[in-house]
Amino acid sequence: MNLYHLKTFFYTAKFGSYTKAADILCITQPAVTRQIQELQSTYDLILFNKIGKKVILTDAGEALYVLAEKIFELETQVEETVRDFQHQKSGKIGIATAETFGAYYLPEIIIDFNQKLPDIFVSVDTFNDYHVVENVSKLECDFGFLSKEIEHPKIVVKEILEESIIMVVNPSHPYSSKKIIEPKEMDNVPIIMPETESGTRNVLNEFQEKYNMRFDVVCEVSNSDSIKTLVQNGMGVTIISSKVVEKEIARGDLVRVEINAPELKRKYFLTYHKEKYFTKIMNEFIEITNNWSKEYMKSFFK
Repeated sequence: MNLYHLKTFFYTAKFGSYTKAADILCITQPAVTRQIQELQSTYDLILFNKIGKKVILTDAGEALYVLAEKIFELETQVEETVRDFQHQKSGKIGIATAETFGAYYLPEIIIDFNQKLPDIFVSVDTFNDYHVVENVSKLECDFGFLSKEIEHPKIVVKEILEESIIMVVNPSHPYSSKKIIEPKEMDNVPIIMPETESGTRNVLNEFQEKYNMRFDVVCEVSNSDSIKTLVQNGMGVTIISSKVVEKEIARGDLVRVEINAPELKRKYFLTYHKEKYFTKIMNEFIEITNNWSKEYMKSFFK
């Protein structure tokens, strides 16, 4: 069916006037008449009865008008949706993130993003690093945040953050009165370790190897909140992201003890598919993430 002819029919039927349809479509009245005649001839149907200056729909015309109305309502919705995307008024962002970054850093980025683009829907799923990479490489999400750098032929990985990882102890622990300890003092101290594949664990493995020490691992836990609870209850010390234990240290539930080892830092990374088409919304998200990262790193190195 010729949709242009259908639109001419629709406006003629809607206003009951060839003249009004011609004005709306910016064509002449004879052009409207011709297009209606061609539409009727194509399908061998009479769509209008003309009574004086008025045009009245036949039964066939009534049935076609109902369907045409739905078609052009959808056309209007399509145009509005496209305009919204062009002006960044609607859309969505899908994110896959490592647990610690998702819990303690990503909300700050989402808040900044929401303040600038409040109508964009953001969905976040938490995975381990390898599942984040898998989701990004399969285009199942728009962006990923990793706690360690992982190479993959289909993705781009960019460092966005470096932070300290610190030792925390129960307030009654013998080390709680010390401001700083040497790495060797960690030898054989009961410790609660993060999961094997985490970014913090990678740093700790390198730290252990560099100083030729032995960790007395009493428990290995993947969840940061669980680790903090175990330390608070005196099961051992832990080495953890400084951001994760800010509140507990401020309340006095945990005590920070410095280790004289400047290499105790970890990084986080933004990742996305190499061939991903970036909408304006997605470019805006990257810009906001980068700006947040710059501001955070400024405060980190003060």
